[in-house]
Amino acid sequence: MKKITISVMFSLMCFVNVKAVSNPFIHLDSLSLAKTKIMIENGTASKETLAAYKKLLKDADNLLKISNPTVVDKTILPPTQNKHDYLSISRYWWPNTETKDGLPWVRHDGKTNPDTQTDAVDRPRLSLMAKGVWNLSLAYYFTNNEKYAEKAISMIDTWFLNEATRMNPHLEYAQSVPGNNNKRPSGILDGRVIVMYVPDAINLLSISKYWNKNYQTKAKKWFTDYLNWLTTSDLGIKGSKQENNHGSWYKFQVAGLALYVGDTALVKSTVKLAEISLNEMLNDEGGQIHELARSRSFFYSCFNLQALTNIAILGEKVGIDMWQYKSDTNKSLFLALNYLVSVVNGKQWDYSILKDIDFSELIPIISELAKKYNSEEYKNLLLKIIDSNTESNKMEAFWLLNTIDIKSN
Repeated sequence: MKKITISVMFSLMCFVNVKAVSNPFIHLDSLSLAKTKIMIENGTASKETLAAYKKLLKDADNLLKISNPTVVDKTILPPTQNKHDYLSISRYWWPNTETKDGLPWVRHDGKTNPDTQTDAVDRPRLSLMAKGVWNLSLAYYFTNNEKYAEKAISMIDTWFLNEATRMNPHLEYAQSVPGNNNKRPSGILDGRVIVMYVPDAINLLSISKYWNKNYQTKAKKWFTDYLNWLTTSDLGIKGSKQENNHGSWYKFQVAGLALYVGDTALVKSTVKLAEISLNEMLNDEGGQIHELARSRSFFYSCFNLQALTNIAILGEKVGIDMWQYKSDTNKSLFLALNYLVSVVNGKQWDYSILKDIDFSELIPIISELAKKYNSEEYKNLLLKIIDSNTESNKMEAFWLLNTIDIKSN
């Protein structure tokens, strides 16, 4: 990969200033994003980055053709009978073969019931909306083509803002189980895609001619109301006490939204809680106790660590270095990471996996560390994972959103 010249760096600094946004990014690194755009424009981007860029635009063009997802399109209604209340069914639950009506459903951990992932409920549309808005906003950022912004903004309006089609800002009926009338705090996990993708997308879209102050006001109110539900509702409070990946993704959502709406104190306190959670979450070797007990133990160990990594990134934005935190018993993010990395390097994994181990689950985590520390060790580890794995989505995200020079043209 060619080096960025001084003149390009000057252009980059100007570019970043011109494109400044009013709210902080939750997940995106604005400097890395700007550097990637400059390299695409001046022809210095790697072939992998260019391939990811072309795939991004192809996917964005396909999204231009779809109808906007909305919660009011579901055919199974929540107990309130209100289509604006989000509803999903927990993926690992199946009809009970020992009862005539199949109720109550029973859990088979790690085995997805395809009937829980249909358009009869909201979860597939939520994922399509969040990832679609993310994709379109990035396409707009890299091309400056307003057609992508117009579609992304219309999708945001449909899902969050328009009174006729909006989702109410809560997850009271997420991951419901047929035959079980109890609300489930584990359903809060569904909201992670909102916080991961939508606020940052809005930042990228905020300079579009199709975005306006009314949209900004309404969007910030929706996020504020959802954050309030997360932190004050009975179900949200129960969610905050979960000790596994559900608890970590809950904390990510709270910290991310708090950063976005300007509640720095809440960001700091939530990151501190995440640090403290490591002591009970990890064993002495760095294994994640609750995730190791799952049928897909390696996947969930990576999944939980990704949430914790995202919280550490948020911590940096408010002056907390969670990366270097160690508990009194030496529990830390690096202890957890090294436990998983040892498997990439050949150590046997002695826990249930159901499917073959997919090392690409570690790419979002290791790429952040490779970038943060400019570490040859982590760059080489990324190369090792990439060379042995071709899982497309994670590869595309890696090459497009990071400017780590680990491969040459």
